[in-house]
Amino acid sequence: LLCRRYRQDDAIMYKNELAEKYAQNADDRLVLARVLDKMDEAARKNVVTSTHFLNENQSALAELMIKAQGNPAHLFFGGYDGALRRVVMFFPDYLDSPAPVEEGANPLAVLRCQYSKAHTPSHRDFLGALMGCGVKRETIGDILAGEGSCDIVVLKEILPYLTSSLESAGKTSLTNRVISMDQIQVPEAEFKLVKDTIASLRLDNVVSAGFSTSREKASEAIKAGKVFLNHMNCLKADKPVNEGDIISVR
Repeated sequence: LLCRRYRQDDAIMYKNELAEKYAQNADDRLVLARVLDKMDEAARKNVVTSTHFLNENQSALAELMIKAQGNPAHLFFGGYDGALRRVVMFFPDYLDSPAPVEEGANPLAVLRCQYSKAHTPSHRDFLGALMGCGVKRETIGDILAGEGSCDIVVLKEILPYLTSSLESAGKTSLTNRVISMDQIQVPEAEFKLVKDTIASLRLDNVVSAGFSTSREKASEAIKAGKVFLNHMNCLKADKPVNEGDIISVR
């Protein structure tokens, strides 16, 4: 019993150190520790396991950490191609991803909320309504609001509760039904093309041009940890930016 306790303590210490290595803040450490728990559970119990939803930054950190652990069989899955919020699924040796998702091990479900096209609730309205129902953000994936309906990807475990409890978004009444994932409707993304000439492809220059702000304010945002380069927090204003990179500002 004493030897087993020492082994368990060593394993916990190792997980904490590993999560600390890749985390950028306290929330990240908790999320990454949970990812490690699910990875370990899949290997020990020889079953499919999955995490709660991760945002883009947490997914990028988790991917680095998983690769450092030998890249065990796993899949980032948000219900449809291009999903922003995704869970991580880990698979035992006898299964190859993503086959288990198709065979019934899918941890996700989709709730379609329908409403009058005369009143179109926003993403914020739906998020506020969901939080008002008392569910945690980590149980909710992408919220795909469109004309007349909104598809919400959720963990299966909260689906029955939401189906009966989510009655309105903003001032708009909702009619809910469960749909299959191949029925998900992804609203067309809106883009604004920005053309500019900058002295160099430094991160602060590109943020300044792309988000219509001064270079000084762009640099302040970077130093404050509000700018992400390819979903990773970047604190270097002079970081080179390459074609195809994704920059987001909180």
